[in-house]
Amino acid sequence: MQTLLKAFAQGGILMLPMMLIMLVLAGIVLRALWHLYVRGGSNAVAIQSCLDSLLFWGGFAVVIGVLGSAIGYHKVISVVVARGILNPRALWIGTAEGMVSSIAGLLVLAAAGTVWYLLRWQHLRNHHPAR
Repeated sequence: MQTLLKAFAQGGILMLPMMLIMLVLAGIVLRALWHLYVRGGSNAVAIQSCLDSLLFWGGFAVVIGVLGSAIGYHKVISVVVARGILNPRALWIGTAEGMVSSIAGLLVLAAAGTVWYLLRWQHLRNHHPAR
């Protein structure tokens, strides 16, 4: 758990919107599950809306992650420009920190895409049963 919190802190300020996106995605998944299993899959429009939202927010997480990396790299380059040549270890530490938000965004997209596929499969199975 401590490693997860450390990685979150290394990701910079844009990890907060990333957490918000993850909460939104969790709500979308709960809504889709509600419509699929509790309501019996009768509201196809609501289910499709949830499926579309999963892909949108997953893709948006990647955009936020890349933006976070760009900001991190800008900070590293600014320090190099201001102080001149510095310890290569410090440069690589900063570069690694710049990758945290991109990795987080890609992981969010991978999870959202997996859940999208499974929910879509279940939705199609409900509406097109095998004969």
